[in-house]
Formats: sequence, C-alpha cells, structure tokens
Amino acid sequence: MTDRQEILDRINELMVSTDLSYDFKDATDIESFLENDENQQYEEYEEVEKLYEELVEISEYEVE
Repeated sequence: MTDRQEILDRINELMVSTDLSYDFKDATDIESFLENDENQQYEEYEEVEKLYEELVEISEYEVE
C-alpha cells in the first residue's frame, strides 16, 4: 500500500464518525469536501485538511 493510499484510508476512516457517506478516491474528492464551507462544522475537518496537505505534498514529490 502506498503512502497516498494510507492517507486516503485514514481520511475515509475519519469520515465514518461524521455520519456522512463520503468515500474519497483521490485528492479531487477531498478538495470538494474542503471547499464546502458547511463541512467546517465537523471536528474532523481540520484533520482531513491536514491529511490532504500531506497527500498533496506526497503527490508533488512523486511527480518530480
């Protein structure tokens, strides 16, 4: 399992506790979640945002 997949799995695990039916497959899915201001009400939002930033960082490193 790649680091990217591990991060996606961690984010999806966090979402289970929000009672939302999100199943993030890639960074674009997470971006959509983060761009929706209504989602900031969830305490998991900040952790998802942090993990998303890690995912982007890893993706940028893999491209170089």
